[in-house]
Amino acid sequence: MSRQYNHGVLFYHEYSGLNDIYGGIGTVAQYLSQMCKHLSIQLSEEEGNIIDYCGAIKAQDYGSDIDILFILGGDGTVNELVNGVMTHQLDIPIAIIPGGTFNDFTKTLNLDGDYTKASEQLLEARPQRYDVIKVNGQYALNFVGMGLIVQNAKNVQSGNKDIFGRLSYIGSTVKTLVNPVKFNYHIAVDGEETQGQTSMLVIANGPYIGGNRIPLTDLSPSDGFLNTFVFKHSKMSVFNDIFKKRDSMNWNRVTKGITHLQGRKFRITTDKHLDVDMDGEIALSTPLEIEVVPQAIEILTLPN
Repeated sequence: MSRQYNHGVLFYHEYSGLNDIYGGIGTVAQYLSQMCKHLSIQLSEEEGNIIDYCGAIKAQDYGSDIDILFILGGDGTVNELVNGVMTHQLDIPIAIIPGGTFNDFTKTLNLDGDYTKASEQLLEARPQRYDVIKVNGQYALNFVGMGLIVQNAKNVQSGNKDIFGRLSYIGSTVKTLVNPVKFNYHIAVDGEETQGQTSMLVIANGPYIGGNRIPLTDLSPSDGFLNTFVFKHSKMSVFNDIFKKRDSMNWNRVTKGITHLQGRKFRITTDKHLDVDMDGEIALSTPLEIEVVPQAIEILTLPN
């Protein structure tokens, strides 16, 4: 068998969403070893380790022949690898193996949500370039959000996501919508300014958030643009808007509860400091300087 890569590194941490992380690693390695002449398996013991390992790879202190990086984990773990690759300017493709609750970006990659099936699919996957969101010097692959989306994440974190999974998200969402916290915002998009009051604001690069597809039909994670959605209120019109598919040309004409803004650079300020969710990690607060970094990272993608 002709292997595509010389040396691959599989990153993981023990607190993955998998019930049996070590059994999962064994299963995954069966497929990844068919892709690589040499496969290294690296435990991330604490937050920031993967970024440090990427620095060692750049300096060739880890290995001089590494030509692909694998990540087994949820959206937050994927986010750390993306930050490592971007921060240290690694021109190395990555491959994502789902190990979390929603695994949003794996849907964009046409991969199955089950880690065993996704690992097998990677044998047929090929590198494809995607945009990355740069936020106050950090990076996100899928989305950046504030307001209800952060409230919801905090509600879930106070419970046990590993046990309750999607049910905890559903229950938390209902709880959050009953008593949303509203805030005033000011957004500059490529030089044009808008302001108002909202309970949630989301900047999306990928088409899936929280396991659901954003109904913007021409949203693309590789077109050099970001899409911001401002939720005007939490009444029934918002729920109706969530299920109506439309494109960027007619979104604001037919949508009552959610405003759509598209651009390359955004500056967002709020009347009070708000925590910010980046790909499932609450790591920043407003104000935000956001820009798209076009075609910045290669990720293995299964052809349609």
